[in-house]
Amino acid sequence: MLGSQRQCRCCGATFAQLLSLSCDRPDVCPEDMFVHDNTAISAQAGDVLTEDFCRLGKLRFVRAVLAVPLADTRGEEFILGTWARLSQEDFEAYLDRFEMQETEDLGSKRAWLANAIPPDGSESVEAMLHMRPEGQYPELQISEPDHPLYNLQMVGAQLEELLGLLYAYGHDLPSLIYDA
Repeated sequence: MLGSQRQCRCCGATFAQLLSLSCDRPDVCPEDMFVHDNTAISAQAGDVLTEDFCRLGKLRFVRAVLAVPLADTRGEEFILGTWARLSQEDFEAYLDRFEMQETEDLGSKRAWLANAIPPDGSESVEAMLHMRPEGQYPELQISEPDHPLYNLQMVGAQLEELLGLLYAYGHDLPSLIYDA
């Protein structure tokens, strides 16, 4: 599972190396909202969803990654593509630096997880958004010690926990273990 290319039987997606999951929008964003390219965030007024940004009323979101280390590996991580809600001020600062790939200058910002992620399934979990260099998505680290994702990020996920997470997302477990 960590080093070979696989195809998921349930969704047909092909994964190289370890499977990663990605949320295509913040959970509060309507499913029928059209996804624009990133230029629309500055060009359009009102609510808009782009590949990397979302503006809904007074709420502001950016695409982020939530890394879960895998226990008993040599630094392997399971990556969840999520969305983070930022303050309007932090969102504007991020947006201003995004095109020039200089977001790392912003350091870390207070944020909230904008997707319900198993095993808890709650959203609006407080987190820190750590900016990364060279145009990489910022990394979301859960701040609430009582939340199950906090523990997974601190200790690492066992294989059973990872498979449970994938199952909660509807992925066919045999597809991940055996060749399709």
